[in-house]
Amino acid sequence: MLFGGGAQSVSLQPLGCPTEQGYPDSPHDRSAVHTSNDSSPLSVTWGLGKLSHKGGDALPPPPAALTGGADRNAGCMCGYASCEADAVFLSTVRLIESVRYLWTDLMARRPIRIGNCSGAINDGLDQLYELAKFGGVDAITADYLAEFNLAWRAIDLQTDPELGFEANFLDQLAWNNGEAARLLVKNKIKVVHDGGGLNPRGLAVATDKYLKSLGLNGVRIAWVAGDNVTEKVRNNEFRRIKHLDQAGLYLQESDIKSMLTANAYTGQAGVVHALQEGADIVICGRCCDASPVMGLASWWHGWDAEDYDKLAGGLMAGHLIECGPYVTGGNYCGAPEIRNVLRPGFPIGEIAADGTIVVTKIEGTNGAVTIDTCKAQLLYEIQGTKYLNPDVIADIENVQLQEVGKDRVKLSGVRGSAPPPTTKLAVCILGGYQVEIAGYCAGLDTDFKYQQFKQGILGRLNLADFNTVSIQRYGTAAEDPKCQADTTVQIRIFAQADKKEAMAQIRQGIFYNGMSGFCGMSLSMDWRTLEPRPYVKYFPALVPQTMVPLEVNRVDTGRKDLVQARPQKLCAAVAPQQRTFEPQGMLFIASKTVRRPLGDLVFGRSGDKGGNANVGFWVRDAAAWPWLQSFMTSRKVIELLGDDWSDKFTVERCEFPRLWAVHFVVKGILQEGVSSSSLIDGFGKSFGEFLRARHVDLPVDLLQKEQKRRRDNMALAGRTQVKL
Repeated sequence: MLFGGGAQSVSLQPLGCPTEQGYPDSPHDRSAVHTSNDSSPLSVTWGLGKLSHKGGDALPPPPAALTGGADRNAGCMCGYASCEADAVFLSTVRLIESVRYLWTDLMARRPIRIGNCSGAINDGLDQLYELAKFGGVDAITADYLAEFNLAWRAIDLQTDPELGFEANFLDQLAWNNGEAARLLVKNKIKVVHDGGGLNPRGLAVATDKYLKSLGLNGVRIAWVAGDNVTEKVRNNEFRRIKHLDQAGLYLQESDIKSMLTANAYTGQAGVVHALQEGADIVICGRCCDASPVMGLASWWHGWDAEDYDKLAGGLMAGHLIECGPYVTGGNYCGAPEIRNVLRPGFPIGEIAADGTIVVTKIEGTNGAVTIDTCKAQLLYEIQGTKYLNPDVIADIENVQLQEVGKDRVKLSGVRGSAPPPTTKLAVCILGGYQVEIAGYCAGLDTDFKYQQFKQGILGRLNLADFNTVSIQRYGTAAEDPKCQADTTVQIRIFAQADKKEAMAQIRQGIFYNGMSGFCGMSLSMDWRTLEPRPYVKYFPALVPQTMVPLEVNRVDTGRKDLVQARPQKLCAAVAPQQRTFEPQGMLFIASKTVRRPLGDLVFGRSGDKGGNANVGFWVRDAAAWPWLQSFMTSRKVIELLGDDWSDKFTVERCEFPRLWAVHFVVKGILQEGVSSSSLIDGFGKSFGEFLRARHVDLPVDLLQKEQKRRRDNMALAGRTQVKL
């Protein structure tokens, strides 16, 4: 790392300095430790260094005989020749420290316990408190950012430069009249998250102010900057920026003029440095979702930048817990098998020194941690068997999950290698303005009513004034309905245009077709959604890691450290291509089949990455795995998509043989991403559930076995049918 720069240049001790490593709370004034005539900033090889946590409170103190009761204030122990301390004293202290380190390293450092208190904005408002009080955790992380709210914060910044961060963290600190914050400080729990968004400094300062208002002084808060590369994009420092998924598409000059922000996805280096320098709370901007967990594990265990298998384990630990209750029963198609599915407990990841992971939760909380809940999250929002990250590439093709206790699942089999030379870039561009509203038809002839409404509106518009006009029907009227809700169908009107004035046509078109429209028409009474509001286009790309250095800043001292960008020599030459393949031959031949929903035999979880939907399917019996391999091909997915398929889309397929799972990425089906999508499910959350609802030919013997398993599991959960 390279430290120094900015308004002032600081000189730091080397990463292995006994003063800091042996005495993290040393009263030495670090700015005065070195009296060398060389006042230039310290430059050392890039990497995480070896300044590990050494187990912290997890280990007992060394025996008094080893410390000798030396007065640590009697002289400097930095080891620099320029220090004027007594040489004999220094030699003695070095010997003591060497024995102390040896003793510490011989002790088996326990895994770090990291809880997640939020998987999205406004999630888990009470979970910081719950984890701090009942979780027995060493650290807490949160993942507040997604593509859509990064876009929202970009719009916020246009009106107020003090905005741009997610205030959700402040609400969590304030839970129970600030008791959550008090517990963090009392229990010495580290906190790392990405809630800084586009203004990590703003959230760091606000956090410091709130803690001091509670009388909690001395909390060391750091923020990590450097992900915001907007000016580099404006200044053409990255040259031509190519779209990550759409071949031949480049960022245009007109896009740059309308650009709100451009943020590179950063790794763990800034987090590790902040923790090494004593930070209690680390607030990041657009770091990768797993970076807070990875940084904490690397700091705790003292992992090096090239400990790739261990880093890959930390990456997958972050992936498993980053979405909060998604791994404990939330967004889970097997929820009827969980006894208490409401308000599931939030996850805790236990990460061992070798990178193996155990996922669990607070004992006694609702939800469940099972092999299947972990499979669901593991297969969620991945792009294939190679999980790319700025610090490591995790090969997860042969991962295994094992239950090691009640609500305890172990993940192993992850392999790591050098990271790609590039990292993801998210460019947010002001796309124009949009409106939407919903109308409803009911009863008979809903197809005709929908077309009457649609054509009536379109006939009133000058379509050349719009970028997008979408009038879609959702749902189907039930036969012989038992109530009006059963026969009601939604018609959603959505439009986007460069100029807000064009939106007056939408309002006029809707109301013009009100009195003269179809029989039984009703309209949402919230007409505020017809007021034009800005929308953001999302442009994903890749940029060289070597061009994304970081800054670590401290609120309490005003200090700024520069963390050098990852050098090319510590990256792979090129990023690996995701392997996509179909099954080789017919692996399973069913003797007897029955027409049933795919989901009667197969579990699934889906999500988004930009304009791509991804979905993982798995079975729960080894005998069903050859059938799933043979049946779930790319061609079958295209067939199941039915009217939603377009030849503009492409499908990639891979397998996870030890999970009995196949995974698909359908590129382009979510348009340009959720921030500008006209789809009601721009996140792709229900994409997999739609496919699981399609009727297919299922092997009778496999279906019967799975249905018995489900009945038995539901009985254990206290259910005889699928209802709460």
